[in-house]
Amino acid sequence: MDKELKQNMLVFYTLKYLPQKEKVKVLRELQGYNERKYGKQYEHKGLVQKSSAEKLGSNVILVPIQSFVEFQNFFSKNNVRIEVKEVWIR
Repeated sequence: MDKELKQNMLVFYTLKYLPQKEKVKVLRELQGYNERKYGKQYEHKGLVQKSSAEKLGSNVILVPIQSFVEFQNFFSKNNVRIEVKEVWIR
């Protein structure tokens, strides 16, 4: 085996039970967003970019184990329901 296995958490989340305003807030904090103000472009990084997690699809994120508690706290604070699976990746 030339590469070591790394522990990650596969996080499935649903925003189904949140009001629209909360959904937008959660997605912006999670995935980041771009904004144009006075002719300038601003990029706001989300939790995914800051923690080197990876968005795999709609409502699925691959989170390195060392960042998992931060994501858990974020979802808990925002009342987002999650399901978690442990995965090992080369």
